[in-house]
Amino acid sequence: MRLKGRLVVATLASTCMLFAAGCGNATGGSSSSSGSSGSSANGCDIKEIGPGVTDSEIRVGTTMPLSGSGAAGGLGTKEGQEAYYAKLNAEGGVHGRKIKPIILDDAYDPSTAQKQMRQLVEKEEILVVSGGEGTPNFLGAVPYLDRKKVPAIAPYAPSDELGGDKNQHVFMATVDYIQEFEILTDYVLDQETPKKMALVGVAGNVGDNAKLGMEKALEGKGIELLYVPETPGTTDFTPIATQLKQFDAEYVFLILTNADTGGLLQAMSRIGYTPKTGAWAGMSDDSYIKEFGALSQDMLVALETSSLESDNPLVKKFVADFTAQTGKAPSKFNQLGWVQAQLTAEALKRAEGLNRGCVVEALETFENFETGILPPVTWGKGDRAGVDAVGIGQIKGDKLVVLEETKSLQK
Repeated sequence: MRLKGRLVVATLASTCMLFAAGCGNATGGSSSSSGSSGSSANGCDIKEIGPGVTDSEIRVGTTMPLSGSGAAGGLGTKEGQEAYYAKLNAEGGVHGRKIKPIILDDAYDPSTAQKQMRQLVEKEEILVVSGGEGTPNFLGAVPYLDRKKVPAIAPYAPSDELGGDKNQHVFMATVDYIQEFEILTDYVLDQETPKKMALVGVAGNVGDNAKLGMEKALEGKGIELLYVPETPGTTDFTPIATQLKQFDAEYVFLILTNADTGGLLQAMSRIGYTPKTGAWAGMSDDSYIKEFGALSQDMLVALETSSLESDNPLVKKFVADFTAQTGKAPSKFNQLGWVQAQLTAEALKRAEGLNRGCVVEALETFENFETGILPPVTWGKGDRAGVDAVGIGQIKGDKLVVLEETKSLQK
């Protein structure tokens, strides 16, 4: 298969879930009032105490869609972060301090996300941004975070505007949607050669990235592609479903919120249009499969995190730890939130001083850091991409079946 030829299996070694990092040299103190950035102009000043740091706690925070059409992803990710930090705090926290996560609702709206991020930085005085979920909302806050020089650690916002040497304060841990949808399309082309394909995607950077990825895979193949942009929270999907049916695409790819994906599939079913489908990684979550799985049979789904049923010891440890902490089995979005908190905590452990400049320098020391949940994470000076991996799954019954494990992209 062409896909296997261009993908190299990433090693998921059975190392401990968190590196044993040495304690920093920062001493206890109250939040710094020396400036909004909280970091030395020359980088890491180990004597400086950043915002959100007291003798007893370190405040971190982010925004996510906790309401609206994107709420399923935000609520699950929030729960995952909170579970990890609760476990960590019970074990003593970081540098003798408990981590206090502050997570605000941005309703998947860019302007709201910017407002909420401003509140987190200026009122709550968080030290760093811990994760996050949703691309258009997070992109709305990136210019503000860049001006304030606030490190953002592993937000789920797959975009070509982030990663690499772009936006030096944002440390990514997922590929962008260009790569994800190129691989998803290549997988289809390895199985068959449809005459027509379609994409329905969130209008703006999200849908544009997915379209570009599909176009790269389809180049020179003579396959027609229809792109339909969508506004999140659409209430009537009949016009889009009708447009797709009239185009008669054999495959329809989707990059919408979970609720909107279900809404569109329901509209397609009502008018008797049942093409093969593929979608972004959010459709791998149990909350989506339980609600819309009957409409999504055989849907191909991009994978960015490991299977929850993996034999990897680190995955088994995560499942056991999350279940012990919450009393229930984890979902994929729980998994995402957990690893975001894990990476944030590891950066704080490695930091030589508890300020933003030292956290940035600590993040730049990550080299093939193993979580089991994500492919190995590497950041460095000028490199904020983190990982370069995508897998493929498929919805079968009420389960997600892994077709291709998460693998490193080597073109």
